[in-house]
Amino acid sequence: MDPGFKEKNKQKCDVTSFSQTPCLSGRRSPNYDRPNMSDLRIVLLGKSVSENSGVGNFILGRAAFDSEAPPDVVERVGGRLKDRHVIIINSPRLLQTNILWYQMTQTVRECVNLSDPGSHVIVLLLSHEQCSTEDQECVEKVLDSFSERIYQHTMVLTTQEPTETNDILQKIIQKCANRHFSLHRSSSPCDLLQMFEEIVKVNDGQHLDCAEASQYFNIEQQATEKISESIKLNLVVCGSDVTLKSSISELIQQQTDVKLHGHKISLLQLPALIQLSEEEVMRQILRCVSLCHPGVHVFLLIIPDAPINNEDKAEMEELQRIFSSRINKHIMVLIMQNSEHQTAELNEETRSVIESFGGRHYFFGPKTQVSTLMENIKQMLEKNRGKVFSTETFLEAQMKKLLRFEEMEKKMHSLETRLLSKGNDQKIYLYFTLRHLLIWKTSKVRNTTKRFTYGGKTRQQYKVWYLNLRAGKGRIEIEN
Repeated sequence: MDPGFKEKNKQKCDVTSFSQTPCLSGRRSPNYDRPNMSDLRIVLLGKSVSENSGVGNFILGRAAFDSEAPPDVVERVGGRLKDRHVIIINSPRLLQTNILWYQMTQTVRECVNLSDPGSHVIVLLLSHEQCSTEDQECVEKVLDSFSERIYQHTMVLTTQEPTETNDILQKIIQKCANRHFSLHRSSSPCDLLQMFEEIVKVNDGQHLDCAEASQYFNIEQQATEKISESIKLNLVVCGSDVTLKSSISELIQQQTDVKLHGHKISLLQLPALIQLSEEEVMRQILRCVSLCHPGVHVFLLIIPDAPINNEDKAEMEELQRIFSSRINKHIMVLIMQNSEHQTAELNEETRSVIESFGGRHYFFGPKTQVSTLMENIKQMLEKNRGKVFSTETFLEAQMKKLLRFEEMEKKMHSLETRLLSKGNDQKIYLYFTLRHLLIWKTSKVRNTTKRFTYGGKTRQQYKVWYLNLRAGKGRIEIEN
């Protein structure tokens, strides 16, 4: 925000302050428990404390908002602008794309309470340079939490001149009936007040009715508390190191409380998959997932705080192959440290592997409290909004892989027919080599202790079969 705004705009518009009331956790001061119906109530939503504070201070003509305030603080500050009492409810974190669901609902509830009986204008503080599809989804999710009629009261405010057109920002502006205010050096609070008044006029002076939202949040909070008391938290510990898996399992199970952070805990260990046959892998996974009704909330993948060895790497690859990328939303990589002096840093290979699982990881040392781990797990649950990795999720992933394989088989069969019709032995040999490698790759015959096969034949048998085929003594058999 340009420092020249404040002095310049004091001369253009009569701005007089009358109150400042910071608010934490939605609590209200007795000074405004009974709202003045003539107040112009404005909710300022953004994702930067400094930018939100700058815009709020610009409107009120004074340093009413602290640019270094915590982002989770929702403040209500008032002042007189021309002949109107203006109330600004400032929320600098609601449009942050990484905000958790419970944080969003709590902050929206605070904004609704502080703008009682309802806000006249919702201001979205957005940027031309930093407005992505993710930002658009966040804006829509937040606004829908207020009211169905929210867009009738909403406008977009930007503080920088665009270097190029941002199509996503333009879409948001269009949904707000093309109401957009570009704040620059020549702008005055009165210019912005005029746009506020136009929004009020379009809505016949009526404020936004968020009664449904308030009722919804109260019902949701009661339901969430009730569910939290009864829900069983299903955790599955996986990885190649049996000792590390047992260690974290014991730490969680040693809690003296029957419930951990309001949840009953169900803990299962998945054996190392690379040591099992394909049939046993599927049996163990189905058993594990089906025992976790309605599904697995969190998979804890345990690895040591050391360079990843071949066994760990193979286990991680196997988890990704079997579970598919659908597991990424439900997995947390737990890095076990054996000394409190170890630094929480990742080498490049470990970071790369963790990123392939979605990037969520947590360091667990000798003095780390299980309660801290559970807080991180709780945040995962909030972000996933209670969704689980169920038996159906697993089977759907396997079905998709099967359909892809069958599609490849059809294409290979078509290629086979064309090659055979040309009678080129070299092409036929190349085709069958590729085909049997495909069968090997898509099956679980990757363990080096197992015998490598070509469609049921050993390497030597396949060579004899092929030589006989070339000599006209063999025949081609296609496996079903």
